[in-house]
Amino acid sequence: MGAALVNGTLAHCLDYDDLHFPSLAHLSAPTWAAVLALAPAAGTGERTMIDAFLAGFEIGARLGANGVGKAVTGAGWHATGVHGRLSAAIAAAVLLELDETGIQHAIAVAATQTSGLTTSFGTMAKPFHAGKAAADGVLAAELAASGFEGSPAILDDPRNLTSALVQDGSVTMRLTGLGEHWEIERNALKPYACCGLTHAPIDCARALFPRLGGQAVERVEVDVHPLATQVANQREPHTPLAGKFSLSYCVSLGLHGHRATATDFTGERLADEALRDLERQVQLNAVDDLEPSAARMRVTLSGGGQLSSSVEASLGNPENPMDWNDLEDKFMPLVTPHSGTQAAAQLFAALENFDRAGAFADVQQLALS
Repeated sequence: MGAALVNGTLAHCLDYDDLHFPSLAHLSAPTWAAVLALAPAAGTGERTMIDAFLAGFEIGARLGANGVGKAVTGAGWHATGVHGRLSAAIAAAVLLELDETGIQHAIAVAATQTSGLTTSFGTMAKPFHAGKAAADGVLAAELAASGFEGSPAILDDPRNLTSALVQDGSVTMRLTGLGEHWEIERNALKPYACCGLTHAPIDCARALFPRLGGQAVERVEVDVHPLATQVANQREPHTPLAGKFSLSYCVSLGLHGHRATATDFTGERLADEALRDLERQVQLNAVDDLEPSAARMRVTLSGGGQLSSSVEASLGNPENPMDWNDLEDKFMPLVTPHSGTQAAAQLFAALENFDRAGAFADVQQLALS
């Protein structure tokens, strides 16, 4: 459980990990952390690890889709702490080879541990949600393997998990499309090291940067999904973590030509007066007809005139995908300072071909060297 806790937290600490927009949950971090915690002792092969991850991801993603993730988030819960626990527990149950009854109890024990509050966004507690989800998922599966029982009806009873989290009865968890399509194909990679709800506005801002040509800006209006104004609206942030949940700061970064990578969420960057001045000019508008992955932006220039930009699906979404070259460009600057260029390149290659027999051992050796 300790390994799952640490790895799940670290996977989410930069807010750079992928996001399943339909459930608004970072499912990969807790699910992979659970798999990696159990696989070494079990001697599990790479394909089985991938199968376990996919089983957890597909169930967790479906339970969070159909508006459930949005409603959960709107109620103040972190969807990763909700659905990530379930996906981690299912992945762990697969690796422990639990039968149907055992998996039911693993899900039940994971669900009853649900936690994670959006109030924690912009603090160290937010990535801890992913780590705790991974650890609790492993614990749930291990307890179920030992005969520990929960309520098999925890997702179906009138007093179910959804009704406890979202008490207006507006949404219900269900496994729509299971066996018909892959939810992993709706997963979004993240080019920016900040809240996923800031990504479409950053795309808009970066598109407008070359058109600004250094002209002074009088006002910036940004149309976003209402949840973005609820969970990513920290004005004039005073810490790098808070900056990741400040739409106004992230928009200012983009309009100044910054890439919103890890180096843009530092104390030095945060103290930039030009960024601060522009951040104060940003106005956010909550628009119900926009998806969380979309945004519209209008920039009014001090000398007159207006520029506009819109994004239907932010970069990294399946409709606007990143490729392996993009991932390598993201990976190398993060890993090279710790391992050197050659080892970082070898590690990336091992991860890119993780379904190859022996790849996990190579990853472990390279990561620990």
